[in-house]
Amino acid sequence: MKFEHLSKSFDGKIVLDDFCLTLPTSGIVVLMGPSGCGKTTLMRLLAGLETLDSGRIVCEKQRLSMVFQEDRLLGGVTALGNILAVLGRHDEALAMAWLTRMGIEDACHLLPIELSGGMRRRLSIARAMAYEGDLMLLDEPFAGLDDTTREQIYPHLFDEKYTDRLTILITHDRGEAERFANRLIVLNGPPLTVVEDIVG
Repeated sequence: MKFEHLSKSFDGKIVLDDFCLTLPTSGIVVLMGPSGCGKTTLMRLLAGLETLDSGRIVCEKQRLSMVFQEDRLLGGVTALGNILAVLGRHDEALAMAWLTRMGIEDACHLLPIELSGGMRRRLSIARAMAYEGDLMLLDEPFAGLDDTTREQIYPHLFDEKYTDRLTILITHDRGEAERFANRLIVLNGPPLTVVEDIVG
């Protein structure tokens, strides 16, 4: 995957200015940096949710899953229905399996408004994981979750069976980054710049 000379501004504020970066085709890449530096904008551009002013993104991945900073759930649909909305009705067993992995299977019949903040976060993760994209974009996916819940979720996101997939994780937790990253990229900005690029 290549980011080639990306430029992006919002209302005259430059977020990306001739930004270049090459990422591997698989593994876990962690992006760290201060709030507002441009990490989320980069991810939204990759997902096709924003339009570049100039430059291009070269990405061979065909199927994208994303966990946003916000939950982005369908308010009038149950927890199970939120996952089936991306899977199709014939995949109820897979949807329930992911609700179980996230520890919220008993809430499958509840609407998002009836769930706690932590449960909504886990539902967002379950929906993205159930879709099984070959490119996984995780923007602060564990925000608001306690340490115990995080430890329960980690194996389902970073299991070795997903080594053929590229996962891009945005986090402010350095320990979390160093624990899971095959490559850790520390950013600053705006405009977005690479401060550190650590492979290991």
